Amino acid sequence: MPMTADAAPPATALDRSTPRRHIGTFEVPDDVTAVDFPIDGTRLETANVTDRGATAGVVRVARISEGPGITDYVTHQKDFTYSTYGIHVGQDDRLTFFGDGQRIAVHLIDCREGSPRLGDEITIRMAVSPHRVLIIPKGVAHTLDGLGGVVTRDEPVWYADRNPDWEPDNDLVSFLRTAERAPVVRTNRHRLPVAAHLLLSRMSQRTNSEVRGAYAARFRVSVGGRTTYATIRPDWRAAEPQSDDHGLVRRNNFVLTGPESFTVVPSTDSCTSDVLEVALDGQDGRFTRHSYSRRTVTWLAGSEEADIEVVTADGEHRVVRLGDPTVGVRVPPGTWYRFTGTGRIWVRSEMELLDLSPWNLDHPLGRDLTTADPGEAGPSRPEQDGDRYLPGPALHALARMEAKAMSLTH
Repeated sequence: MPMTADAAPPATALDRSTPRRHIGTFEVPDDVTAVDFPIDGTRLETANVTDRGATAGVVRVARISEGPGITDYVTHQKDFTYSTYGIHVGQDDRLTFFGDGQRIAVHLIDCREGSPRLGDEITIRMAVSPHRVLIIPKGVAHTLDGLGGVVTRDEPVWYADRNPDWEPDNDLVSFLRTAERAPVVRTNRHRLPVAAHLLLSRMSQRTNSEVRGAYAARFRVSVGGRTTYATIRPDWRAAEPQSDDHGLVRRNNFVLTGPESFTVVPSTDSCTSDVLEVALDGQDGRFTRHSYSRRTVTWLAGSEEADIEVVTADGEHRVVRLGDPTVGVRVPPGTWYRFTGTGRIWVRSEMELLDLSPWNLDHPLGRDLTTADPGEAGPSRPEQDGDRYLPGPALHALARMEAKAMSLTH
């Protein structure tokens, strides 16, 4: 476990602040996917995107980028707004935005102790696009406008240290957008290894599978002449999902970031996933199956007139309504399924790979997909008690290797 923050920091350690100085607004053209900004370490990188996935209706697949490979998602209700800035002291954010052409504004302030840009503030304006990743280094305050209906994927990089500004359970320091001065923070120095990222992600899964409360905000306050941190947690509650009559629906691991906005963390031990952009209109209605992998599909954004149709081992067609990011639909190996409805949706696709024995280089990873016309999609393969799945860290390593290979072709 990483070390916790000092129990009793010096009385003046948290009193630091800096005036804000807006130094520029940067408009990012739609065709630009990589650019640096004046605040050191803040930049756009080209994402790993494949056009037209093999699954019927999938027009784009966003893979993970280089890095630890953890994938968390934040959904935003239509009227979502931020009233605060947030500063991560132990996390670099690596953000990809998915949506239907929305334009967003990203506001950033350098709050890093000792930075030559301390107090400098910039605004970045751009369209949401799966083709670029926005990197916001630890210690850079950020808030965003225009996120209604947008999904943000974060592939965080985590750091540990002995630091009076760091709280391992919530490293985000918040302050009001209207404040004339911004807090100055000390950032963590020691980047965690990939194994620690996986451990912390699984800990987050466990916590959010049991609590599912509202995300807390941590503010600096003065108590008895001494500056300390106070945590405020809204009293939001998620609605219970509709009853599952199919045995296919599972409750996701999440925390509320608004009355109807959610941070959705992984549900599998590989802690990684792809984002599928699916055009429901005009698809040919073909079914898909993955013979050697189990998928869990979560609706993130887009049309709420969307369903997933699954053919059971008895040949029964079961239809599950999508539109709720707090639940995922489980598709066992060898199960025929298809997306139906109108409009366009973005879904998280998590994979668990069957561990075929003996393991060898002929394992059909990436070659287990078949499609069929509706009249040809007969009963699916029944899930078997003896099915074994590749350990999550191994699948995670494969995904990171794929991301590295894809990045070399940019």
